[in-house]
Amino acid sequence: MKSDEHVRYDRSQQEWDKILSDPGRQRVGQSWLRDDTLDYWRHARLRAPLKAFVAHDPAAAWLTIGDGRYGTDGHYLGALGAASVHCTDISDTLLKLGKEAGFIKSYSAENAEALSFPDRAFDYVYCKESFHHFPRPYLALGEMFRVARKAVILTEPRDRVIDRAGLSFLYRTLKWLLGKDREQHHFEPVGNYIYAISEREMEKFQLGMHFTEVAFIGCNDAYLPGVEFSPLASTSPADRRLRFRIKARIKVLDLLTGLGLSDTTMLTAALFKEAPAADLTGALANQGWKLKHLPKNPHLH
Repeated sequence: MKSDEHVRYDRSQQEWDKILSDPGRQRVGQSWLRDDTLDYWRHARLRAPLKAFVAHDPAAAWLTIGDGRYGTDGHYLGALGAASVHCTDISDTLLKLGKEAGFIKSYSAENAEALSFPDRAFDYVYCKESFHHFPRPYLALGEMFRVARKAVILTEPRDRVIDRAGLSFLYRTLKWLLGKDREQHHFEPVGNYIYAISEREMEKFQLGMHFTEVAFIGCNDAYLPGVEFSPLASTSPADRRLRFRIKARIKVLDLLTGLGLSDTTMLTAALFKEAPAADLTGALANQGWKLKHLPKNPHLH
């Protein structure tokens, strides 16, 4: 049996430790517990596609993966009305505090690439902006798929090298001429390679698992330093400028997407293990999801 010593999990544990020990990072960490900041508004936009799932199936059991920021994804699901949510991360440093503060109800430390739960233990598994941190992300996705009964839902950076809008070559050429973003591979400060996802790769995974129902919805996002501390209701000139800059950047990205020059920066993919009910598909379509029925393997009976 081969050793896993070559697998590097980078510095996520140290990052959570800094939230408790470094004064600057402490302030950032405390902002994650708030729901009145510009940063919360950004993340709520990315989580919004879950609304149709919770409204359709409020009694469903949810598992969140890589939810180490006190369980913010699980907290959002609970606020939507999800009856049962279990939050996980490779480190439970902040999850424990989230539970003690009443921010979340249930948690455990879990390696996404080797989950401790039995098969089909949860109805839905949700992983937001954590898949791209994993050293072996598709091993983690296989684990998520194993413990899910109805669907796995990912919200991650979109691989726009693979997912290309119809006129994206014009936009890419302009960026190349301006010397911007020529590199097609990216890394984060904690050390991990960013495994961005694409619709094509998600479809291939689904077909490899012999399932045919998928759904996608995109969203553009932008970040500027200071959003964590900027109250949405603030009327200070600095906060108003920051809100304007963030929303203006998103509007420009939305315009580029609408013109077919670029695809969205973020992608949410739902990989179904059972065909969604008609009322759920209707709700997803109304929310802007693109539902796809993939071809069935002709060699399987």
